[in-house]
Amino acid sequence: MKIHASKVFSLLLVGVTYGTTGFAQTTAPQGMAAEMNLKILASGGSATTATVFDDRYQGVKGSPFYVDAWVPGQVEVKAGNTGKTQVFQDLKLKYDVFSNLLLAVMPQSKDTLVLNTTPVISFHLELPTGGTPLEFRRIKEARELDPALGNEFFAVLHDSKDGKVALVKRAAKKKVAADFKGPYSSGQAYDEIVNETNYYLVANGKMQRVKLNKKSVLEVFPEKADVLKAYMSAQKLAMSSEADLLNVVQYYQSL
Repeated sequence: MKIHASKVFSLLLVGVTYGTTGFAQTTAPQGMAAEMNLKILASGGSATTATVFDDRYQGVKGSPFYVDAWVPGQVEVKAGNTGKTQVFQDLKLKYDVFSNLLLAVMPQSKDTLVLNTTPVISFHLELPTGGTPLEFRRIKEARELDPALGNEFFAVLHDSKDGKVALVKRAAKKKVAADFKGPYSSGQAYDEIVNETNYYLVANGKMQRVKLNKKSVLEVFPEKADVLKAYMSAQKLAMSSEADLLNVVQYYQSL
């Protein structure tokens, strides 16, 4: 799988502090000024360009991307050591979930940037299904739950402004290696990238995983278990889908 672009840049920023706490947003640059700023960041502080062709996924079945198509979006990054952030708008984006990279097509020059997500505060994708753009951001409570999740991005499905509860998901991807040799092989003749999505609830400064079933949802809301059980029954919710889980979280928010 090749990225068909004449110019591709690698983001090399270092010394980044994760999370959004303590950052103020700067005025977003416009037009070619915005492009030049992002290109300088992407080339490690130099305006020079480099041509790279990406074949990491050639011959691998499945997609590494959250959405295969280029979609409109914006990216917020830390602005050096200023304590502020900078927003780049009007981009076309792809999120490579497997490698935790962002691919961005610049609106003016049409150059393609390959962005390492280390300096990224958050980004938004306008999905083909429509609706409000989906925000991806790091969750500060994730590191306490599992240190391996501390630097990961989560899609925000429900964001509680009063801090009562938020619902996020980690749309991870994993690679299943070919296994066609030996007497106990699975017979799979190709490497494959498969989805490994997990859902989490964030409430009262704590993050916990929730599964797509009634028992798991009721266990994470013990103080409202009877009320939620009655609601699930009345709404005929099987709790086997993301939509059902979001429905219950939004109802819990209203209680």
